[in-house]
Amino acid sequence: MSATTVKDLPKELLIADNLKGELLKEHNLKPTEATEKNPLPTAEDLQQEKAHQNMITGIEGFKCDSLKRTETKEKLVLPGEEDIKTEKTIQGLILGVEGFENDKLKTVKTREPASASAVMKIELARDSSLTAVAGFENDKLKTVKTREPASASAVMKIELARDSSLTAVGDFDRAKLKKAETSEKNSLPSTEAIAQEMEHIKFKVGIENYDKTKLSHAETLEKNVLPTQEMIAMEKSQ
Repeated sequence: MSATTVKDLPKELLIADNLKGELLKEHNLKPTEATEKNPLPTAEDLQQEKAHQNMITGIEGFKCDSLKRTETKEKLVLPGEEDIKTEKTIQGLILGVEGFENDKLKTVKTREPASASAVMKIELARDSSLTAVAGFENDKLKTVKTREPASASAVMKIELARDSSLTAVGDFDRAKLKKAETSEKNSLPSTEAIAQEMEHIKFKVGIENYDKTKLSHAETLEKNVLPTQEMIAMEKSQ
């Protein structure tokens, strides 16, 4: 296989003349010295590293023979008074439910739902009520004046009058009262009232002590009054 020369290379792979000139010309660069920086760890970093190393060394060099044998003891916690009461209540409920006698149950009748006809009647009555309300004439309503609540000033006046009345009653001097004697009046009935009362009592006694055997038998006659000619004529004219 023959080697390719520079002339045979495509122009895309060749370096441009201006870029080639920039690379080959002399450049006045300043000399610089490279310094390597190695930051030393701080005192805290050293202490942390030592503690970490000591922990690892202690774990690696730990002897299992130095461990002591221990036995695990299971503790049985006894229930308290509240727990015992709760448990007894639950047990009592369970025993009551299990030992319940079905014979003690009372017969209960289930209320049957309304029939279709009853529902239809209720709906018709409801519709008629709504129709009557919707078709009600507002002109038939009477004007009613609503009693307005008392204003704050009126309430204040009432409270002030009440307080002044209570104060006047509380501060009243009883020494200003005059002594009075009560005279009891027992008006006796007049002679006329006594005579009327005696006649009334005699009348009641006579009715209560009346001898029914003295009554005579009587027959009741039913009278059927026939209409007169004038009444018949009036009836016909109507």
